[in-house]
Amino acid sequence: MPLVIAHRGANRLAPENTVAAFKKALELNVDGFENDVHQTLDGRLVVCHDDAVDRTSNGTGLICEKTFEEVRALDFGGWFAPEFAGEKIPALEEFFELCGPLKVVNVEIKRAADGSIASAAAVVRMAREMGVFDKLIVSSFDMDMLQACLAEDAATRICFLYAPDNEEACEAIEDDPAGFAKKYSLYAYHPFVMLVSEDYIEECHAAGIVVNPWTINQDHAMHMLCEWGADGIITDESALAMQLVYGQS
Repeated sequence: MPLVIAHRGANRLAPENTVAAFKKALELNVDGFENDVHQTLDGRLVVCHDDAVDRTSNGTGLICEKTFEEVRALDFGGWFAPEFAGEKIPALEEFFELCGPLKVVNVEIKRAADGSIASAAAVVRMAREMGVFDKLIVSSFDMDMLQACLAEDAATRICFLYAPDNEEACEAIEDDPAGFAKKYSLYAYHPFVMLVSEDYIEECHAAGIVVNPWTINQDHAMHMLCEWGADGIITDESALAMQLVYGQS
C-alpha cells in the first residue's frame, strides 16, 4: 500500500506549513509530511511554500530579504481561521522535531528569489544533525538544487518533481525513465498525477525508482494509485487517504 504523505501538513484542517497543520497530520497517523523550505536573509531555514509571505501571512515581501526575527513576527494563521491567529512560520528545526513518528519526511526545496541555492545543502546538514536523515527525501522542480544536495551528501535521497509545463523533462522521462534517473542519481519521481500510468509505475519499479505522485485529493485517484502500486500519495486530503489506504475511520 502507498504511504500517505500530508501535503504541507493537514492543510484542510489548519493553515498550511505550520506546526498546527503538522500536528493535525500526526493525529491522523499519516506516514509522512511534505513541506517547503526557504532561507531568510540571515541564513535561517523556514517552512513556507511561497518565496514571499504575502499569501499566507499578514505581511508582505520576500523571505530571502527578511531576517528570521522579521518573519517570525508575522501571523501565519489568521488568514485560515480566527482560532489560528498568531501562528508562527516554523523554523525547519521545529518541523524536524515533529517528525519522529514518521516513515518519510519530504522536504521540497526551491531556488531563492535572489537565485541562491544555499538552502539545499543546509537542509541536508540540518537533517543529519537532527537525526532525521534516514527518513529524509528531498524533492524539487530544480535539478541544480537536487544536485547540490548530493554534493553535500551523496547518500541524500533526491526526488525530481515535474509537471506538464516542463515539456523537456516529460519527454525525456517518458522516453527513458530509468536512464533519466540514472543520469541524475534520482531516488524517486514525484510526477503530477495526470502524468502517471500503471505502465509508468511498473517501468520505474523495474529500475528501482520510487514513484510518489501529487497532489491526490479524490477517492477514485487514490484507489487507482493503490491498484497501480504507487509508493506514496502526496495529498491535501489526509483523512480521506488514511481511510481509503488503511481503513481508518
